[in-house]
Amino acid sequence: MTTFAFPSITPTTNTFELVANTRTFQSPLTNAIQTTSRKGSLWRISMQFANLSGADRKTMQAFLAKLNGQQHRFTVQDHSYTLSGGGGGTLQVNGGTQSGTSLVCDGATASVTNYLKAGDYIAFNNELHMVVADTNSDASGNVTISIAPPIRKTPADDTLVEYTVPKGVFILSGPASWDTQPSITSSFNIEAFEDVLA
Repeated sequence: MTTFAFPSITPTTNTFELVANTRTFQSPLTNAIQTTSRKGSLWRISMQFANLSGADRKTMQAFLAKLNGQQHRFTVQDHSYTLSGGGGGTLQVNGGTQSGTSLVCDGATASVTNYLKAGDYIAFNNELHMVVADTNSDASGNVTISIAPPIRKTPADDTLVEYTVPKGVFILSGPASWDTQPSITSSFNIEAFEDVLA
């Protein structure tokens, strides 16, 4: 298995969906509902590329053929993403025993209000996460980031945290295909989900 970088072609439209690994249980006696959350929440994406022609068309066809169905993986970002927070510095995981829905980091530019804002993304350890609350860096460059989904694999201390162009590792949901007007254009619809074991 190889992980490839997705071609630098912007989709016409793209949809990101967070698929939470939660289950609900309803009592047959009282109708009370209990919910449990388990590891394994992931991102599902759908990207449409309308009327690609020339080099872009051939690049996308070759890329999908190279994936060989679900044999290989690819890295891709939410193409609608722009960083809202101030950012700065070299953000790294601070401590190697972290799990759950917050990540403690260091290496940030010191004393930045709204270092990351709700709706920003971060990526580390081949996992893509969304920041769910505004966060500030302190005078020492430390920052605690509230994220979703929960951390799947504990990252090592000093793991780099990407926030400018954060990407996840994805696998195709099924066979790849495209609609073509011969010798003119092709339209592509790509469905994929995050590889929780990457």
